[in-house]
Amino acid sequence: MFDALVGQSEDVLEREATEEALSQIRPRLGNRLPQAAILFCSIEYDHSVILDIVNKEFPSIDLIGCTTDGEICSHSGFTDDSLVLIFFVSDTVEIRSGSGFGVSSEGALAGEQAALQCVSKLQNKKGHEKFAVILSDPISAGISGVDIGIKKVLGENFPVFGGVAAAHSKRRKTYQMINNTVATDSVVLLLFAGEVHFSFGIRGGHSPLGLRETVSHVEKNTLYKIGHRTAYDYFRHYIGDIDMFMNYCLAVFPDCSDDYYVLSAPSSDSKLGSVSLNGYVPEDAEVQIGTADRDVIASSCLESVQGAIDRYPGKKIAAALVFSCAGRKMIMGTKIIEEYETVKRLLPDIPFSGFYCYGEFGPVQSDSSFRFHGTTFVTLLVGE
Repeated sequence: MFDALVGQSEDVLEREATEEALSQIRPRLGNRLPQAAILFCSIEYDHSVILDIVNKEFPSIDLIGCTTDGEICSHSGFTDDSLVLIFFVSDTVEIRSGSGFGVSSEGALAGEQAALQCVSKLQNKKGHEKFAVILSDPISAGISGVDIGIKKVLGENFPVFGGVAAAHSKRRKTYQMINNTVATDSVVLLLFAGEVHFSFGIRGGHSPLGLRETVSHVEKNTLYKIGHRTAYDYFRHYIGDIDMFMNYCLAVFPDCSDDYYVLSAPSSDSKLGSVSLNGYVPEDAEVQIGTADRDVIASSCLESVQGAIDRYPGKKIAAALVFSCAGRKMIMGTKIIEEYETVKRLLPDIPFSGFYCYGEFGPVQSDSSFRFHGTTFVTLLVGE
């Protein structure tokens, strides 16, 4: 048995909001005890109060969570300042949490610690790890190395999905939660092991403008040459003098197939001819500049969800987690509710929750390493 239960509240008071969300979960929970939970919520709450209430009622629960730039939930839809809880109940799947700290300075070590904690807590399903959910601090998220540490423990191609904690108005300080602890500059993981099916869909909001060209000089996340031009001249060739950040993005094709991940360009240096991205690009990868408009964002959400449905290997989907970029929300404006409506239409009877992130995590394709993405919609379907 594997079941997921969701609750959501828009109450501005954290105690009342937590109780309202739990009141929606308890009747369906009955006498069963939840193994794990994920919390998505506004940065304005006193998060320690929320965790105290949940942990007092469910002292053995493995919980992770983070602050957001908006929440999505099957219970009440899209909201800007709410509290969302999703509980997982199972007698066939073991779910364990882990955390690591100091992401901005020791990202690889923090990722390794989080993964090691998850694995060390497994009792019955060790050796049968299937996938993990990650929530991380946004400081240098795409280049912090948390993925390196996690892969060191779980494997290079182990599937990990999730997002970067967020807040409103581009505030950089965010919070992550692990069991009864509120932290920042941290990474938290929820590891699923045992008899569990999953599938995923990942689509970036990228509308191509130019030709695919090969990266000829890159150092970590800084591009120096694309094709025969400097990276700076490559961008300017297509976009002129318009600000790069959030107006244009770069699709990266790591193995020269048609599968790609999307990164944005927060800074550039005209003297060096360089463009710095919010994530890594492999040497010799092909890239293609593009823009994200409302039409392509709407279609990429649909393609992400439908792709996960089409690839789901089980008979019954028990739950969905969705992670969408805060940049998509900024571009869509009031039309961002269309993403919730798409998920609800395609998964009408499935409990789901998610949030708007400062970046997303997931593999580009099955059996490939998980990566940091931008302007992307990630769908994760889970079931027995």
